[in-house]
Amino acid sequence: MKKIQLGLVAVTTALLLTGCGEAKITGTPLKNVDSIAVTSAEDIDVFCPTGICTFELTASKPTTATITMHYDYTKLFTKIEGVDVIGEGGKNAKVIDDDQFKVDISDANKPVKIQVIDYYRN
Repeated sequence: MKKIQLGLVAVTTALLLTGCGEAKITGTPLKNVDSIAVTSAEDIDVFCPTGICTFELTASKPTTATITMHYDYTKLFTKIEGVDVIGEGGKNAKVIDDDQFKVDISDANKPVKIQVIDYYRN
């Protein structure tokens, strides 16, 4: 009986610890995106050479991500003019800097489509 109880405690602990990990984010380029680099569950770099682009983010569980927008590896966006979040899985996009914004990815494994425009785009 004690072996069964210990086994159940071990399984429950393992499940709880697994659920406490970071969200895994996947980025998918849709329009005018060269690449998306997910550096952590909270930090994403998007490379958009035209200054107007669309991409999708999917998270394994709800998280808030900070997205940094780049033209290329040497030049950041100058001033984000607008961020549009399309879909039920995301909300509360907020520009926090000339080249960064935060977005809440609220529904796990549901793609969030995002369009970003730089004011001084190419």
